[in-house]
Amino acid sequence: MKKTLTLLAALALATAGTAFAQAPAVKTTGSDANQNAMHQNLAAKSGGKGGKMADKNPAQKADHKAAKMAKDLGLTADQEAKVEKLMVDHEQENTTLKAKYAADKTAGRPAMKAAHDRYEAQLKTILTPEQYAKLDKMKAEHHGHGKDKTKAKA
Repeated sequence: MKKTLTLLAALALATAGTAFAQAPAVKTTGSDANQNAMHQNLAAKSGGKGGKMADKNPAQKADHKAAKMAKDLGLTADQEAKVEKLMVDHEQENTTLKAKYAADKTAGRPAMKAAHDRYEAQLKTILTPEQYAKLDKMKAEHHGHGKDKTKAKA
């Protein structure tokens, strides 16, 4: 009888230990849930390889960014196709420039800026003025992490 109780106690401890070792489920709501769903969908599209944008090839980066832009700005199918092609070209150019100027990044800044300016000019021709204004606002919020930069620092 003692052996049986000891065995049951040991089994209960082992089971309880594994239950606590599991990561707790994190409940997300609102835009966090939407972002998580979008990232899971993109990970599934990329063959299960989710994670950092740096791990993706230029086409995957462009697909991710174009899908987000289409959702956020309400792009038409034609606009989305044009934006995605533009982004693929831009990502490939960036990849090439980064490799070319890997040893001296300061020397590559003018070329990177010129590539970015060309990209912005082409993007402006694809989007409506309202869509481009909304994109500018989203960029400003993203770079400021939603903070109002006009307020004086205390």
